[in-house]
Formats: sequence, C-alpha cells, structure tokens
Amino acid sequence: MPARLLPAVLPPAVGLALAAGLALTSVVGAGAARLPVGALGGLGLLLYALALALPWPGALAWALGLLAVEYLVALELRSAPVDATAPAHAAAWFLCAEAGWIGLEARRGGGLWPGRAAGVGLLALAALALGALLLLASEVPLAGGALLTGLGVAAAVAVAACLAWLGRR
Repeated sequence: MPARLLPAVLPPAVGLALAAGLALTSVVGAGAARLPVGALGGLGLLLYALALALPWPGALAWALGLLAVEYLVALELRSAPVDATAPAHAAAWFLCAEAGWIGLEARRGGGLWPGRAAGVGLLALAALALGALLLLASEVPLAGGALLTGLGVAAAVAVAACLAWLGRR
C-alpha cells in the first residue's frame, strides 16, 4: 500500500474497529435485553460505516450518539451503580469519534498530521487517567460538609467557565 494511502485507510479502520468494540461491550452485560441494546449498537455501527464509506458527516454524529445511548441503556438495564470501565469506554468513544472525523477529512484530501494523531492519543490517555482517578476518588469515604460542598460547587463553576471560554474561541 502506498504511504500516501495509509492516512486515508488507517484512521477509518481503527475507528470502525473501536465502534464495533464499543457496540459489543455494551451487549455483553445487557442480559435479557441483548436484542434492543444490540439493535442500538448495530444501527450505530451501520451508520458509522456508511458515514465513512459515502462520506456522510451527519451520519457520523448520529452513529456516535447511538453508540453512547447504547452504553447508557445497557448501564440502566443492569442497574449499574458505578461502572469501573467508564473511563476506558469514554476514551475509546473519543478515539472512535476522532478516527471517524480524521477519516472523513482524509476522503476530502486532508492528511493526517503526526502531531494531531499524537495529540489525540495523548488526550485519550489523559482522559482515561483522569477518569480513573475520579472514580477512585469517588470511592474514598469522606465526611462531606459545607466546605467540601463549596469546593464541589467552585469546581463545577470553574469547569463551566472553561467550557464557555473554549466555546468562544
């Protein structure tokens, strides 16, 4: 395969493999509700493949949404209090989304910048580590109180301010 075709083929293939993995992991724990959960994941996977093959950017967003809804439905159906695999699932979903968008850009003639690929990978690893750390922190028994509640409110306001600032750019 010529080196110039690799950026056009590799990200969509990785994204499709991640989408299939996300769809299957939600079905595994669904128990008796495998069929409706699997239908959501199957439809998301089909839309993902169509989005990359046609190319159809609108279908990619719907595919990613269906994969996320499938995961949430599977969690709700098994009444999972805290899912220890949530950080890994979120990182895989992020990588799946980025690989899809990179694949669509490659179809329009855009190339994969090594820096962008490294940045996406590092961001996914950082999100995985932060998510795991937050899950661990949520298991630490703390007494709570007004000070801890105030810190939580301040943190939520800081996150909202950061998101608003990023949205402005």
